[in-house]
Amino acid sequence: MNNPALSRKPSRGLMGFPSEPQEHPQTVWAEALADDDGGRRTLYLHIPFCRSRCSFCLFYSGSATDSERAGYVRLLAKELNDWSERLPPSPINAVYFGGGTPSDLAPQEMELLLGILRSRYPLANDCEITLESRLNGLTDRKIDAAIANGVNRFSLGVQTFDTELRRRLGRVSDRETVLETLGRLTARNQASVAVDLLYGLPGQTPELLLADLETLLNSGVSGLSFYRLNVRPTSELAGQLAAGTMPPVPPEETIYRLYEQAEERLEAAGVKRLSFKHFSFDPRERNLFNEISAWKVPCLPFGLKARGRLGAYQFRQTVDMAVYRSCVETGAKPVERAGKLPPDYPVAFRLTGQLNSRMTADPAFIAAAAPPELRETVRRVLCEQLSELEREGLAAATAYGGWKLTRMGRFRFYPVATRLLEEIAKCWEMESK
Repeated sequence: MNNPALSRKPSRGLMGFPSEPQEHPQTVWAEALADDDGGRRTLYLHIPFCRSRCSFCLFYSGSATDSERAGYVRLLAKELNDWSERLPPSPINAVYFGGGTPSDLAPQEMELLLGILRSRYPLANDCEITLESRLNGLTDRKIDAAIANGVNRFSLGVQTFDTELRRRLGRVSDRETVLETLGRLTARNQASVAVDLLYGLPGQTPELLLADLETLLNSGVSGLSFYRLNVRPTSELAGQLAAGTMPPVPPEETIYRLYEQAEERLEAAGVKRLSFKHFSFDPRERNLFNEISAWKVPCLPFGLKARGRLGAYQFRQTVDMAVYRSCVETGAKPVERAGKLPPDYPVAFRLTGQLNSRMTADPAFIAAAAPPELRETVRRVLCEQLSELEREGLAAATAYGGWKLTRMGRFRFYPVATRLLEEIAKCWEMESK
């Protein structure tokens, strides 16, 4: 089914990989669904609304009244119900409620959506269900409703515990509120409680970050996602920095020192590393959605602006509420963009998964995903590039023909991964000549 409202031609690039725009996204979705052969998969639900905007965020879609939010939830519930019978019966390994602010849902709205997932979808026995949460407004009723209906992981964007720094970034809650909320969650002993911290914040010093880490290690939470601040040119924060109304972002050497300090402190605490940016403090924290997604397995999208992946394609659902409503009410999948991945995507996905989750690269393992006639070329190119990265101090050779990222390589993860991906793509370009 093709909806005229979704006839706009998509741009290149979805979910971090280049892709060739397809003219009829809904037809592509149906074909990808028909060709799906099962395997690991995740499901993503998008709740687009926030009560306030953080200065560094590009995902803000505006706030919503109670009635507007309730209307959106009814549509999202219909989309979930309608597609529960059209999707393959393969188990879903992880579900992620992202946003926006999913924890702004009312308790009964959480119950509705989670009830549909649990009764209509083939959730794996160990399925991780994450609710991305805001610290302000996460009431006991909401926590209890989430846990009672299957949420077993809360992800909270703390960014920093320092009240002054939080206020500069547009965060509402002060340090005491943050700690009180974390305490209420961890005291229930019912779910993993994971927090995000940012480094490279305007005015952030090694002393401030170390204080954050000490607070975190004594907070009782289950895990940490440690991200570098990315100042997007169109963000409010970029304007504040340009106008001089915000302290400057630390220089690159200081940002590296912040990263180094965090690794050293976490290593000294004996925490378990899950990826180059995720850490587990107790066995409850698996960070399964991100772990699985690193390997770019199928991701089924639901809701306004949701992004997903299926087969050789990437998808994004409409960003227009009126179009979303029209599609859902007529039973159409509201995909607005579809992009076909390049032919090297099985190799690229294996590389990104191994780099992200294991912080290693095994050329033979990665090349095995290539067509037989290209495997040796891919393996050779990767060996050459990894040897060069070793000379630059970004990787170190290991036994059995692999390389591991050094601390500097982990710090520069994205340019390192991009470089390797670009070199892999050239193997297909050479083959086509």
